[in-house]
Amino acid sequence: MITYRYFFLIIILLGNILIPSDFAFQDIPVQENGRIKPLDTFARNQLLSIYSKRSLKTPAFPDIIGSKKMSAIDWFYDIATHPNDADKYRVFNIRNPEVVGSLGLKWDINHLYNRNEILNGLQNQLDYITKLQTLQEEDLTSFDQQMLHIYTNVIHFQELCYSFTCILDLIDINDTTIAQILNVKPGSKISYYYVMQNANALNKLIEGVASKDIADWSKADTATSILLNTIHELNQDKFAQRLRIMPPDDLSLDAMWLAPWTVMDGRQLSSNQERILNVLSDYLNSRLIGDDLKEDRILSEYEAALLPFSTIINMDNLKTERWYNSVDLFVKSIILYILAFLVLAISWMNQNVHVRRISYLSLLCGLGFHLYGIILRIIIMQRPPISTLYESIIFVSVIGVICATILEYNRQDGTGIFAGSICGIVLHFVGFGYANDGDTLGMLVAVLNSNFWLATHVTTITTGYGTSLFAGLLGHIYLLQAIRYPNDKKYLKTIGSNVYGATLFALFFTMFGTILGGIWADQSWGRFWGWDPKENGALLIVMWQIMMLHFRITGFVKPLGFALGMVLNNIIVVLAWFGVNLLSVGLHSYGFAEGIARNLVIFILAELIIGIGTYYWAKSRQ
Repeated sequence: MITYRYFFLIIILLGNILIPSDFAFQDIPVQENGRIKPLDTFARNQLLSIYSKRSLKTPAFPDIIGSKKMSAIDWFYDIATHPNDADKYRVFNIRNPEVVGSLGLKWDINHLYNRNEILNGLQNQLDYITKLQTLQEEDLTSFDQQMLHIYTNVIHFQELCYSFTCILDLIDINDTTIAQILNVKPGSKISYYYVMQNANALNKLIEGVASKDIADWSKADTATSILLNTIHELNQDKFAQRLRIMPPDDLSLDAMWLAPWTVMDGRQLSSNQERILNVLSDYLNSRLIGDDLKEDRILSEYEAALLPFSTIINMDNLKTERWYNSVDLFVKSIILYILAFLVLAISWMNQNVHVRRISYLSLLCGLGFHLYGIILRIIIMQRPPISTLYESIIFVSVIGVICATILEYNRQDGTGIFAGSICGIVLHFVGFGYANDGDTLGMLVAVLNSNFWLATHVTTITTGYGTSLFAGLLGHIYLLQAIRYPNDKKYLKTIGSNVYGATLFALFFTMFGTILGGIWADQSWGRFWGWDPKENGALLIVMWQIMMLHFRITGFVKPLGFALGMVLNNIIVVLAWFGVNLLSVGLHSYGFAEGIARNLVIFILAELIIGIGTYYWAKSRQ
């Protein structure tokens, strides 16, 4: 088909999209939650935690003229290099009017507040916050949790603001004697880190002042007293150790990285660590004064300074992740899926085969972006992309769309386009909801930390979820078509055969994945089967599908009843997929429970009402 020629051409073009090769400020490696990631991802995660979004919009920075949107990395750079001006960003999102009132804030339509407003509001709540920190999570009310969340966020914001103050040139050196001792020109600026490096040279000057109380330093008018007072004020920022940007000498993947303020305690740094800190300081100060040429040169030096740590830092992966963050492949994918659905609807109205082919091409292009995004995640994480709830959703989605494109290739009547676009749209939207829970490229749960079994058992069983949901979606389509065309037995028979074939396909993957899971359990836990909720859920899917196939083969249920059975199978799949996490028991309880109960109830009720309703409607039409 000509459609496939265009599809393969688009895939080739996707493969040739240039991922940046030049090292940028956003690519600077940072360790967060045990994973090494680019500074761009770190900034996005921090902004998401505080502001609930990965980029800023106009209401969050009303005083900045000429911009409607700001990236997370630009926001982070600005607050980290101008910490005292960070109040211009209204990033604390409070939606509860009771919380707003308790903090003495004014309720407005944007629900956004700046750091100063939050800190002032918390002044009278410190005893209450201290009490909350001693309570267990189950003893906290919703109001308590929101207050703790706000308090935690403002502390995190402060840490981000003062992350670099130790290496920024913030200390004025106007005294000729001090300038000579420190080997700088009078009138220049130096950093706290530079002072610490040359502390021995200042010993004679500070002997007379050091014996006095710190409170007296600010009263003294000597250059030495002013210098010491400035150093003392900067030293108050040493709590800001959230940004772990310096690799350790121990070149192991699980070694703890260091923040700039962490190493200001006088410890001995290796030559490689000193080089990174010096280059980072030079870069930030060059950027502050707007020296673009020097910035580019220093970034090249920074990349070279990271070479001794190449065994734990993959620079290509960092650049790939930064690019992946910026292109939003899954957003482009869902746009194309929506377009495929809309164009398909037009083709149904005018019965034009060429319009339907355009719809099919749109579906294939959406699948191309979808697959490309998953491939990039595999490259970045060096493992199959199915270890978290978000990853499993986008993987199940792509399995469903692949099945739908194959169905459309065989049928060429729009059924596969309809199934694929619905599968892609719905699961993408569900995935976006869980993507806002945090870093979508997070570390593995310990029990999943086995690439071999991720590539076998977890991939197979997740493929089983995808094919099972696809079979259930075809069951919905069969019931709807039975309502529309109750007398077209030949047409309904072909769709019924598709439902039957999809069920066989799903049974193979779910059963094979369950067996592989038992082998993994035997190797990891010393038993093949333990009646764990997750194991029971997988077995229940297999038993339900076998039951429905037997009913269909023996004639106990007709195609209409078989379609309803596969619709109900969707409920079993979703409960086994992540519903068992609500039980919080068993070796397969990996979390992800927040908000699932409500969504499950809505899904189950919708499937029951729609499935049973369309079944009896179709039956009455016969």
